[in-house]
Amino acid sequence: MTGATGFIGSHLLQSLKTKERYHTIVMIRNPQDKQRLENLGAEVRVADLLSPSSLEGVTKDIDTVIHLAARMRFHDPWETLYAHNVEGTKLLAQDAMHEHVNHFLYISSTEAMGPVDTIPGDESAPYQPAYGYGRSKMLAEQYLNEHRAQLPVTILRLTGVYGPGDTYVTMPVLRAVRQGLLRAIPRNAADHYIQFTYVTDVVQGIMATLENREKALGGTFILASDDYYSYRELFTMLAHLLRAPAPRYTVPSSLVRTILRYLEWSNKRKGVDEYVFHTSLVDDMQVDRAYSNAKAKRMLGFSPQYSLQQGISEILLEIESLKKSKGE
Repeated sequence: MTGATGFIGSHLLQSLKTKERYHTIVMIRNPQDKQRLENLGAEVRVADLLSPSSLEGVTKDIDTVIHLAARMRFHDPWETLYAHNVEGTKLLAQDAMHEHVNHFLYISSTEAMGPVDTIPGDESAPYQPAYGYGRSKMLAEQYLNEHRAQLPVTILRLTGVYGPGDTYVTMPVLRAVRQGLLRAIPRNAADHYIQFTYVTDVVQGIMATLENREKALGGTFILASDDYYSYRELFTMLAHLLRAPAPRYTVPSSLVRTILRYLEWSNKRKGVDEYVFHTSLVDDMQVDRAYSNAKAKRMLGFSPQYSLQQGISEILLEIESLKKSKGE
């Protein structure tokens, strides 16, 4: 598994640890993480997706590769995204082909598809990524699809994933709602749809894919929650859970861009990159990102358990528990 030290990877590693049938080997870039991961029962191999020589033989004697590692920053330079998400995937896949890996499980994103014209969109929707990140995942998918004859591949497309440990989307959105920064919604965005999936459900979907290899091989599947919300519904629900002011009105997109431009500038000065505070969010909210999980349910036994409300409630309970343990 790559990406074991990341948000999703750390949750997946915990789940794999409970299954005696799996011997988990993780690929890490930083040797300082070695001892901690070995303490979790994983074998460790040190290699870097940006270093071709370090990847030679990294998949030797491996049955299944779970490729989670990626640069997941929507506003990074294209060169950075391409190097990590496209070239890195190619190099890892080439080693897997050379070492005759039996299953290459690529963790992609619905951002490879981008916004959909009909909701919920399914796996047949055309590629139309809106961000460089989505384009990089699309190119990685296309490379793997071109080499299916040499490498048994499964592609899992995840929606936005949230849960404990996510500092890029989850926590910035919750802070913004709590601070009343999302009381006004861009007029053209309020009734468009967005979808998030709780990390525990994502891990269950990956585990189900491992358990149903024969059905999964050669396929592309969306792992998504059962529910999706309009932006108006989303921010109203979050405000209710946080006991914060709910959205009361819509405003021109130009006004929201002006506010976000200032917040983006302020964050940049602090060296902070948070998904929610970028002017691109205004355009992002004027399309639909809602997807169907029917194929993954039918073929893999994917069974999401968390609604967005349940997932956010669990996060808030964990935050309160941490505060109490620290005496805050």
